Amino acid sequence: MEQKEIRLNADKRKSLVIDFRKHCESLDTEEKEAFKQARDDAKSTLESSFATCKEVVERRFPLEDVATLQSLQKKHNTINAVGRDSCFFFKVTDAPKVLDQYNDEVDKSRHFSFELDGSLNGDYGSRYGSGSSNNGKNFAYAMYREDMKAVGLNPDCNIEADLQAEKSDQRYSRNSNPYLSQCRNDNHHWLQGGQGGGSKYDSWKDDYALHIIGTGGCRSRAIPCSDLEFAKFEMMIGAKQEVVNTHSQWIKTVVARVTRFKEVIKSMTKFSQVEKFASHDKIQWKIDPSILADKMGMDLVISIDDAVDSIMNIGRKAPSRDEKIKARILYNAQTSSIAS
Repeated sequence: MEQKEIRLNADKRKSLVIDFRKHCESLDTEEKEAFKQARDDAKSTLESSFATCKEVVERRFPLEDVATLQSLQKKHNTINAVGRDSCFFFKVTDAPKVLDQYNDEVDKSRHFSFELDGSLNGDYGSRYGSGSSNNGKNFAYAMYREDMKAVGLNPDCNIEADLQAEKSDQRYSRNSNPYLSQCRNDNHHWLQGGQGGGSKYDSWKDDYALHIIGTGGCRSRAIPCSDLEFAKFEMMIGAKQEVVNTHSQWIKTVVARVTRFKEVIKSMTKFSQVEKFASHDKIQWKIDPSILADKMGMDLVISIDDAVDSIMNIGRKAPSRDEKIKARILYNAQTSSIAS
């Protein structure tokens, strides 16, 4: 078999770009290491902050009071005064007041959510924070990135959309992007446990939930704390923000490399050129064998003799005069042999 030089077309280039993206994500870079370290740090910071949170909350709502109310709730179904929550509104009681956006003196206070998709800005009510970046969900995407990629989801969708919006200078393009909306919906469905395995939101919340006495929103039950305790809660917010920021920085470098590769591969016309690029000591990209096999399938040619035979063996060729004479002589010889 003789292999013909494989030429590139749009489909082949697209497959190679997708595979190169996987290669870029697999590389050990400073940005990727910073992201992984930020995730590890966030987990330990969350545990430490939650331990302080537990002390503060149970100081405000003693467990014996919680137990009393729970027994009353079981006895009287009209009572609903205690429940578990992972969002808390803390107010500092041992520090000077601070100025708000209107330059008025107010207590130092903030909303802290330990939920997987809780706000990263410490604002009240909105778990999405700045909106366009969907930042509460960005923490969830970063923490479960590998698991989401394994089932075909795109946990980098918000980062990619932000980059595209910056490139096109369209402030509202993210909100009207059907692909982004579909990615977010699919990601949310998975995080809810839609593909089995249980809800990631619920399991995360269970790990960081405490008993709260009172009904209504967080602001109606402001929990007093010290300035030092408040600082520990702010460390939790900062750790979650760092996970999102480092995830974004890493994926930005990946996207930049892939974008440049798209430009480079446009100038390539043959697969051998891509192979030469992939084998460079600075790249070391092992192209997915399935792509090579798929692209070579129709590009194999056989030798000239085999090609002639494969064509001319179709149907029956009429014998020449010499072939007829030879066939007759052979027939007569066989007949005489039988007769004798």
